[in-house]
Amino acid sequence: MSDSCCQTCAYYQQHYSLDHRKLFRIHCGHCFYQRTKIRKPTAKACENYRPSESSDPFVTKEFLSKKLLEYMTSLELLPEIKDADTK
Repeated sequence: MSDSCCQTCAYYQQHYSLDHRKLFRIHCGHCFYQRTKIRKPTAKACENYRPSESSDPFVTKEFLSKKLLEYMTSLELLPEIKDADTK
């Protein structure tokens, strides 16, 4: 575990910021093992470290876009999507 850090842990969740329609990965995240704790991605891993199964510890833009659309739809922030009338 000597080279292990938070960003490669299965319990680490990266934080992002949205600014002018661009998504930025910020140098902060949190660990959700038992209770939420703020962590830096490069912080030395703790005794609860579990290697992430993902080869990339960061979320892709496609994944975030899909989750954001699902979330906005669940809040009914978007108008209902209907097919165009075929006449």
